[in-house]
Amino acid sequence: MTFARPEESGAFRRKLTGARKGKCGALTAWRGRIGNVAVIVVHTGIGPASAARTICELLAHEKPRKVISAGFAGGLDTTLHVGDTLTADFADAKILSRALPIETPAEKIAAFRETGARLVDMETATLAEACADANVPLVSVRAVSDSADQFLPVPFDAWFDLQHQRARPFALVLHLLRHPSHIAPFVRFLSKLPRVAEALATAVEAAVR
Repeated sequence: MTFARPEESGAFRRKLTGARKGKCGALTAWRGRIGNVAVIVVHTGIGPASAARTICELLAHEKPRKVISAGFAGGLDTTLHVGDTLTADFADAKILSRALPIETPAEKIAAFRETGARLVDMETATLAEACADANVPLVSVRAVSDSADQFLPVPFDAWFDLQHQRARPFALVLHLLRHPSHIAPFVRFLSKLPRVAEALATAVEAAVR
């Protein structure tokens, strides 16, 4: 089970029976059970480069029956709303992966028309490729954090350092001070994420069972 960030995985990890934190090679991992199914949860970090390193480390130390790529995603299909979930084999092309977020409604609608994908994320394609090479099935479970008609309230590079995989709180505050009209949308965006995480956890549990 892979999630990019702890904010995405927390609600699901609370569903694990007998959860314990440990190691999987160099990775921090949580092990537990959903019903009779043994589950390992790891965080890939954001983006394809970090996801590639994580999945290689995971598959070097574990031989899972299945990998579930879970997390938040941007909506491309206008019928999807914040908190909606989608479970799909990556091969059926419902989920588009990009190296950087798609941040504006115009870009989202264009991507939907061009590809037919209903959601966009940053890791699933990389994870799917590694799993295919290892002959391990992969399923993607994603929850909509921002719908197709929404701008991302803060540009990605204004709050996250992709190379070093860490938040940029000073840069975020500076951006909001320079663009005070972004503050309210940003607060609304953050306020909805716990609900999105709960919906994601329910969908992931269903995929496991």
